[in-house]
Amino acid sequence: MADPGGERQYGPQYKLIGKNYVTADLHAKVTGKSKYAEDFRAEGMLFCKLLLSPLPHARVKHIDASEAMAMPGVRAILTGDDLPAPADSVTDNGTVIKATKWAERGLTMEPVYQGEPILAVAAVDELTATEAIERIRIDFEKLPFVVDPLDTLRPGGPNPRTDGNILGHPSGRRDACSCGAQMDRCRLR
Repeated sequence: MADPGGERQYGPQYKLIGKNYVTADLHAKVTGKSKYAEDFRAEGMLFCKLLLSPLPHARVKHIDASEAMAMPGVRAILTGDDLPAPADSVTDNGTVIKATKWAERGLTMEPVYQGEPILAVAAVDELTATEAIERIRIDFEKLPFVVDPLDTLRPGGPNPRTDGNILGHPSGRRDACSCGAQMDRCRLR
């Protein structure tokens, strides 16, 4: 409700809603003295940079990181093979999401989109990590990729993944798709 002066009235039970107030950190923020996460450094802190896939779908055949690992300041290089297998997760409301091999992982050896992370470099500073990324050589096997999802449903159409384009079968039934139709009706003819 607005009063004749144009200012909204929210009631005495509210201390801040609808009222002008000064936050405790206002002066520090406007003068540039406030500290943000990027401003903090810890002793022995490492910086991470990711090497992203330049291809929309590929398989990593070989990684040569020897030149990068020889650089002073590079502490580690991780690939998808160094990460643990996907695990089940639980949402805030207690729903269990089962792990699948198709779930997106932090790093992968078979990227399915351009820009998917392949490896991570940990170094003493950002510049060293960036330079190490530039010295890593990767041999890719180019794989077919899909731009239009309807193309994957057509008989003989390309698959977005090497093991097919069906993520799972509802209730374990292999003869029905999620819409309840028979499998052959789920694909375009």
